[in-house]
Amino acid sequence: MSADEKEMVTLTIDGREIQAPKGSTILQAAQRAGIEIPHYCYHPHLSIAGNCRICQVEVTGAPKMMIACHTQVQDGMEVKTHATSSAVKAAQAAVMEFILINHPLDCTVCDQAGHCKLQDYHYEYNARPSRFLEEKVHKVKAEPLGPHVILDGERCIMCTRCIRFCDEVTGTSELGMINRGDRSMIAVSPDRPLDNPLSGTVVDLCPVGALTHRDWRFNTRIWYTKQVDSICPGCSTGCNVKVAVRDNKIVGVKARLNDEVNKEWLCDEGRYGFERFLPENRLSGGLLEGKEVSAEEAITALSKLDIKPSLVFLSPDLLLEDFFIAKKFIENVLKDVRVYVAYRERSLSDVEKILVSPDYAANFKGAEYFGFTVSEENYNEGLKELAAGKAEHVLLVGE
Repeated sequence: MSADEKEMVTLTIDGREIQAPKGSTILQAAQRAGIEIPHYCYHPHLSIAGNCRICQVEVTGAPKMMIACHTQVQDGMEVKTHATSSAVKAAQAAVMEFILINHPLDCTVCDQAGHCKLQDYHYEYNARPSRFLEEKVHKVKAEPLGPHVILDGERCIMCTRCIRFCDEVTGTSELGMINRGDRSMIAVSPDRPLDNPLSGTVVDLCPVGALTHRDWRFNTRIWYTKQVDSICPGCSTGCNVKVAVRDNKIVGVKARLNDEVNKEWLCDEGRYGFERFLPENRLSGGLLEGKEVSAEEAITALSKLDIKPSLVFLSPDLLLEDFFIAKKFIENVLKDVRVYVAYRERSLSDVEKILVSPDYAANFKGAEYFGFTVSEENYNEGLKELAAGKAEHVLLVGE
């Protein structure tokens, strides 16, 4: 049932009357109305922990402030955020001061600098010097948790997003919290590293710089990059991603929130394996008998050939436009040919099945849309026909 079909309740936030689905929280209702309430531990696709306390709001009639991420909306409820309540504003500033007490002043070297919620919320809700004079608690620095993720314990604010992700989404439960109070920290068992197929997602989920990528540590500052919304081409799931580019090179890939496709998760293969789509030597023009020629020369040479292939192999990674042109070319020029789309399925683990599709093909649906048969059996038939030497000329489109 969509939000529009659910029973709605009417409440007031900062004097503004809004409607929200019954059973939703104050934070969700505020987000729905475009009202910002700061939060660290809340994530729409994880359980509610309610431990960071920065989303406190005033609710008329409640004996104390309530956390917006956990408190459900009620009809007639009146809520005040930091925008209209000095008490809420003071409470949020106090929470920020508490969170930052033992946080190291290493923003200049932290990979999260420039897109860190600690920085954002500090300037927004608590831009004042620290009053803490005592020795800060020192924790582990640059501690590898697995092959892809590294931990700076002093930066961690114990939001537990990473723990909940491994418990609730992958079900692998590699991460846990040890010790108590300001000695608390994230850790893995010595014999059980963070090495599941979606392990890099915990870095995306970390709202501060506690978890970073071992592969990309200190590789660039985010403000030197251009970030572009894109789609992962690793398989046919079509995960939404954000790609950071600097000097025409990809320097980072992170998941982009899409409730309908990948939520905010991304598999390690898609995140770290993008280099297979970036060959060192890329063909930028025509190639004729081993020599580079212009596109016009290549087309002229092709038009002079009185050769018609009987077999056509199409890459499943072609764009829709490529499949459209291939379809027209085959129907109008080649006509009587047998067409096969390269397709290989693979076995997946239970964790991989959460996000990864069983085929490497990024766009086999596009091939099917234009009427091409896509199956491993069909592709194998084409390979057998090729191996048997039944075709003197073969046309290959794509890889």
